[in-house]
Amino acid sequence: MSTIYDALEKFSKTVGPIKNVNPKLTVYVHVIFLRLGEIDTLNEKYQAQASIEARWPIELNELQLNPTNDDHTRLEKGQRIELPNYAEAHWHPKLYIENSFSELKEQITYSAKKLTYDNKIYVFETREVQGMFWEKLELQHFPSDVQDLSISIASRLFIDTVILASDLKYPSVVNRKVFTDEQKWSLYEHINTKQTFFNKFIFKSKEEEDEEEDDEEEDDEEETKKYCDEANDEHSQDQKHSILTVT
Repeated sequence: MSTIYDALEKFSKTVGPIKNVNPKLTVYVHVIFLRLGEIDTLNEKYQAQASIEARWPIELNELQLNPTNDDHTRLEKGQRIELPNYAEAHWHPKLYIENSFSELKEQITYSAKKLTYDNKIYVFETREVQGMFWEKLELQHFPSDVQDLSISIASRLFIDTVILASDLKYPSVVNRKVFTDEQKWSLYEHINTKQTFFNKFIFKSKEEEDEEEDDEEEDDEEETKKYCDEANDEHSQDQKHSILTVT
């Protein structure tokens, strides 16, 4: 069950921060942990509700605003405007939750706002999620363990197009008031972020899984080593994907 996380840890250690990368766009991400539910130590997963917001700069003419409304005026005043159906006709970083367990309840909306600190217009992708998340639990010091709970956001685009970074203007936070497993655990407010890179999608589509049903004898350790060896390939530096883990 923890093979996936062993692989991710090896990616982080093997690949690490990549130098001399000039992405076309940096996408800034922050997470608000709205509610933390049951922590299933046996199956290494936990329940949570969170709001994940990503933002990236955009030119005004790329928004294709309707000239008959007052959206342009509202933007100039620093007000946020809604962008219905934005993803259907505009570029976006193709984000997904890398450590989700089964299917999440998810609602995605888009908006735009002009920020005063750099006088640029940003598109905001707000993702409301609720469900179960994988977490490799460290329980060697029971009953005094300190356990990280994280959400990992990744982009399906390569790092020559997008790199995910922690949003310093909108820091990630956790709501300590709503914690349903507080009888077993104490919740800390500390938030940490980690940026890593990998060059293969570990999670396969249903079609890919169906194709591999006849090959179940393949060893997990050999598969993990294969991915890590590929991550070391100097010729594929620009073919990696970006992950931002908020803990």
